[in-house]
Amino acid sequence: MMLKQRFQNEDGNIALFVLGMLSLIMILLIFVVNLGGALATKEQSGTTVQQASMAASSVLYEEVQRVVYEYEDETLEGALQTFFEDIDQMVDERVEELSSMGNYADWTSNEIELEAFDQVLSEELNKDVVRSKLIELLEDEDIETEVINTTKNAIVANEGVLEGAQLTIRNDRFHVRAANELESVSFDGYMEGIQENVYQESAGPKIDFLDVVWDGDQVIALD
Repeated sequence: MMLKQRFQNEDGNIALFVLGMLSLIMILLIFVVNLGGALATKEQSGTTVQQASMAASSVLYEEVQRVVYEYEDETLEGALQTFFEDIDQMVDERVEELSSMGNYADWTSNEIELEAFDQVLSEELNKDVVRSKLIELLEDEDIETEVINTTKNAIVANEGVLEGAQLTIRNDRFHVRAANELESVSFDGYMEGIQENVYQESAGPKIDFLDVVWDGDQVIALD
């Protein structure tokens, strides 16, 4: 009888030991899964802000290009005056020049075109009359709102969250701070699930004429 009871106690202890080990293994597994999730969320958040800062830069270029080209091609004053004379031709020539340079070998055609426009317009803006005319043309535009909305849309499109998101204009660049949400896995009361925003920041390319065309706030909350 004593021997039987002893075996039963040993069986019970073994069962408790096995359950304890299984629980420990599960906790370790959940920890590893959550760590992997945190790293993946951090990487995703980095992609989100990178895409958003590039989107902000691209839409600014596109809007300024549109204003300049429409003035040159679609208005009588633009046809008669020489504020932006042959700027589209100069941009095309600069695109060819940059495309042949090794420094731009890994750039996309769109990136090279934007860089060419940036360089040409920045050079033209050294002329006071051109600078004044561009500022005058942009007074009737709302480029700031277009940039802000595009930045928000890019964050959301990358499954980011707008809570705490921010657009900052600094050193002739658009800086975007935003986050993706981390949802950790919980386990039977031992480890509680966590919902947390993982923030990252990224800057777009330098825009030499940004200080001329941007008339809005330098720090904009996007939430």
